[in-house]
Amino acid sequence: MIKIAFTGNPNVGKSALINAIAGSNLKVGNWAGVTVEKKEAEFEYKGEKIQCIDLPGVYSLSPYTLEETITRDFIINEKPDVIINIVDSTNLERNLYLTMLLKELEKPMIMALNFYDEFEKLNYKLDVKKFVDMIEMDVIMTSATKRTGVQELLDKALVIAKESKENKKYTLLFDKCLEEAIGEVKCKINCDEKLQKASEKFGMDFLAIKLLEQDKHLLEILKTEYKYEEDSSILKITKQLEDDHDEDIETIFAEGRYGTVKGILAKTFTTSIKSRLDFTDKVDRVLLNKYLGLPIFFLIIVGLMGTVFNGSAPLIDWVDGFVNDYIGKYVSMLIDENTPNWLASLVMDGILGGVGGVVVFVPLMLYLYFFLAILEESGYMSRVAFLMDKIMTKLGLNGKAFVPMVLGFGCTVPAIYATRTLEDESSRRLTAAMAPFMSCGARLPVYGLFTAAFFGAKAGMVVMSLYVLGIVVAILTGLILKNFEMFKAEGRALLIELPPYRVPSLRVIVKSTLTRTGSYLKKATTIIMGMLMILWALTYFPNNGDTANSYMAKFGKTFQGVLKPTGFADRWETVAAIPPSLAAKEIVVGFMAQVLVGDKDAQEIEEEVNHETTTFVEDTVDQLTGLGVAIKDSIVGVVSLDVKGLFSVPDEAEIEEEGSGVVAATKMLWTDELAPLRAYSFMVFILLVVPCVVTLGAIKQEFGYKFTGFIIGMLLVVPYIVSTLVFQIGKLFF
Repeated sequence: MIKIAFTGNPNVGKSALINAIAGSNLKVGNWAGVTVEKKEAEFEYKGEKIQCIDLPGVYSLSPYTLEETITRDFIINEKPDVIINIVDSTNLERNLYLTMLLKELEKPMIMALNFYDEFEKLNYKLDVKKFVDMIEMDVIMTSATKRTGVQELLDKALVIAKESKENKKYTLLFDKCLEEAIGEVKCKINCDEKLQKASEKFGMDFLAIKLLEQDKHLLEILKTEYKYEEDSSILKITKQLEDDHDEDIETIFAEGRYGTVKGILAKTFTTSIKSRLDFTDKVDRVLLNKYLGLPIFFLIIVGLMGTVFNGSAPLIDWVDGFVNDYIGKYVSMLIDENTPNWLASLVMDGILGGVGGVVVFVPLMLYLYFFLAILEESGYMSRVAFLMDKIMTKLGLNGKAFVPMVLGFGCTVPAIYATRTLEDESSRRLTAAMAPFMSCGARLPVYGLFTAAFFGAKAGMVVMSLYVLGIVVAILTGLILKNFEMFKAEGRALLIELPPYRVPSLRVIVKSTLTRTGSYLKKATTIIMGMLMILWALTYFPNNGDTANSYMAKFGKTFQGVLKPTGFADRWETVAAIPPSLAAKEIVVGFMAQVLVGDKDAQEIEEEVNHETTTFVEDTVDQLTGLGVAIKDSIVGVVSLDVKGLFSVPDEAEIEEEGSGVVAATKMLWTDELAPLRAYSFMVFILLVVPCVVTLGAIKQEFGYKFTGFIIGMLLVVPYIVSTLVFQIGKLFF
């Protein structure tokens, strides 16, 4: 099998190019042990089995970020047959710096000059023959969006991969002092048996330069694998270079590489009078304006939320009805009177309910990934980090972290997956730890029930206070967590790529959307289903569906004493409602309807069943008609740009659908003068407590079991503390 590695800076069209080459064979996962996204594909081409690996977008090969470490270690350890270095042809000077670093690794390589259609529109000129001679590798002009040059690139990569398995020697052009220093270190490598053996793996040039740079990652490998002890004479050479240049050693080499790049471009590349950044600069004067930038950004994010959730809501409702009403109806027909009640409930409530709990989020994920891809491909997402960096830096995060947190107001699940846009592991963890405190839309029915019961006309103000409280708790939690090692960032200055604005390719966006959504559906199913089954068992047993006497109810009565300081735990019903909220926060309303009002009696159920006289064909036609209506409503929801629904509280009539008289019954939970405060304390607990199992599944998928366990523990402690403070301090004013 021929192994091809794709490398390049972020935003150079790398994913689009590998999509054009690999097509539907592309698979998405995570690199082993980390949350960095891994894309790879295997297919046959001209009788050859080919494996394509899309390495993370990086600016350098210094092991300061996970992406840089993964890229460097893969090239060194996995020894790909050929590297395809993808370069943004409209920004050659910046992109070619990584090319210089890759040449130091001495691997067979070919360059794809991407966005070449834009390059030509800007009237840029490149002496390709001279450029190829100076860069010392084949160069193919490509446009991933137009699929030009793709086949030629793959053909050339196959030729190079078959030519030689030995290291490729490139000419490294540095100033005389650096070349002499590198030569001295090479001599020391040749005289040291351990280093000589290491050079077979790392390459002579790379090893010499990294020894001079005192690369900690490499030195650790040399000490561990080759029992190497640092040579003081190499340290002296490094110190002498730093004294002569009055710079640190990494800067000296970086300036040398940029000098080489500028020298090559001076002899091969010419620009027109027209600046490629004219349009981008004009747009950035508005979008990155000191005063207008943040308000516009907030409008874009609010618009994104409105579009995603209004657009997906009709489809979510249809999926929910399709699974529970359509499939559920015909599955229930297969359950005869001899079927044990527990088995019938397991199938209907556990398995079918679990499937519904997973697939109901698919429309939401489709819309989210679609519009995020537009922001990413257009070049705007990079501006987000620039705009928000100063604010988020105080939390140890960069500006990109703000996007997942805002998405959390709609749903925490896409907020967790959106952390993949962040560059480093610590930022991902910290953002994922803060996102659950954003009040998602699923909590609104709970707010609606308790505000309708205890706050009347003040409901809107009460709900808004919960949103604000969630933000405050998230910020305070972030300020505390950033001091712990697992959340501590490297502290390096944020390096942001601000690419020119581009019209996104629909093909690339659709491909990215389907790939990401498929990955969610495939990987999230098992753990979510498992947790929902456990919750079903706890609410069904030991009294065959009698919720008021289930294990869940026993849990509520057992933990009343522990939760007494919160004020709401004098009633076991509110305590017992907490575990079911793990399935979905909306379940709290249904749970209250069951335990406070009671289930429908047998006669009501029998009347409903007898009333269902429609045939399979009629039901199928109804579902298809409903799908058409849902698609139409979805389109209307997208173009309406209405964001009011994200923060509106369900009215009493909507709440009563969960059970007759549930609002009136909820009012009777507490009748003392502290009743509103107890209700508010309970809503605070629901706001801050462990999120739904779908969110936990996403956290587990992205960060593993250990981190998920930490989040669960934190989200049990924090709501207890905050609810207790709310109630105990609130008592002073009642």
